[in-house]
Amino acid sequence: MNQYLLFAPCSLAALFIKEQLKEPVALFWTVVSPVVTYYLITYTKVPVSDTAVDYLSSTSWFYAFVASSVALFGLAFYIVGRRESGFLRSFVYTGRTRIIFLVGQFLAYSAVAVLYCTVFYVLTRHSLGVFNGAEYLTVVARFYICFLIFSIPSLLLTLVPLGFQNASTVFSMLSLTMLALGIVSAGSSSPVITVVSFFNPMWWANKVMLVGLAECRLVVLMVIVLWVISFFLMFRFLLINPVWSRY
Repeated sequence: MNQYLLFAPCSLAALFIKEQLKEPVALFWTVVSPVVTYYLITYTKVPVSDTAVDYLSSTSWFYAFVASSVALFGLAFYIVGRRESGFLRSFVYTGRTRIIFLVGQFLAYSAVAVLYCTVFYVLTRHSLGVFNGAEYLTVVARFYICFLIFSIPSLLLTLVPLGFQNASTVFSMLSLTMLALGIVSAGSSSPVITVVSFFNPMWWANKVMLVGLAECRLVVLMVIVLWVISFFLMFRFLLINPVWSRY
């Protein structure tokens, strides 16, 4: 039984990863479009020196955006989609199958997040120097914490009884709002903006990418605790029946 609970989520995660990689449009909007935007912005500025700090300074917001996109439009959106398609009602109806599904879903999009981070790093790093293995691992570690940051509200949003189309609209509005507020806060000293930024996951993700995990130990600890809580709530209150089947 224990071996099954370990093997089943991994097998399910592999299927979810294959499903995600079969959608090139998702790859384009999540990774390629930020890369294009990065180069458009970069080539309008004065070149900076070739250092890891300069690279992270110029890409931190892009990494935060990619992490938010995977969490919202991968991890959370596909949970909503599987619920609305009847997948959850058909296959996820016991505590055991529920934990297998949730762990498999999370493992799948953790792998997808790391893959997208890698693609973004490879496509942008040469603009400010050569590929550096140690720096790459640092970037991936920081990026994954960013993914966990966005996974917390993403998992909680799946508990809201939203249909597939409504969820897409809400997630798009949330993503744009977080990004806009984050960019505004970067160039503002207003106390109001500072308070708003404190509750903005995008701002915290950008800080993690810039400062690093060692300087954000308390933040990382809080993220892990909140993620565990959100995952437990997801397991406890996961909506199984499609929204349309309630009316």
